[in-house]
Amino acid sequence: IQGYVVGSEVVFLYGLTSLVQARKTKEDIWKTRGHESMKKVKKLAKDYPSSYQHKLLLLEAESAFNAGSKSIASEKYEQAVTLSRKNEFVQDQALCCELAGKFYAEQHNEYKASHYYGKAHELYLEWGAKGKADYLRENFPF
Repeated sequence: IQGYVVGSEVVFLYGLTSLVQARKTKEDIWKTRGHESMKKVKKLAKDYPSSYQHKLLLLEAESAFNAGSKSIASEKYEQAVTLSRKNEFVQDQALCCELAGKFYAEQHNEYKASHYYGKAHELYLEWGAKGKADYLRENFPF
């Protein structure tokens, strides 16, 4: 089962990375890879909702962000943060908050961006990722 868990995390992270690359490069190959990973995570979320539903929501938020669907992206980020907190995935909640902060910063919503970056910072510290927390503090407004 350990290999399955690691493999499913790789699928999620590959999808997330692909969607971020799609936004940066505007290359369709990254969008396609992101959506392929999203399909796999969707199946995982169906089979193991408490472990994967928040990850699917985060992928959907990033996809909506890429598509310019701001209200859908906002809703999906909020849901991903809430569900990762409910299911006690501190590291995933930190990631959801960080990416929500980035989304709101790009929408010029400094209040929400600051809130989410600050929350991500707190959660990374709680998780023990001091280096990541320091990076956020030094590079992002909150």
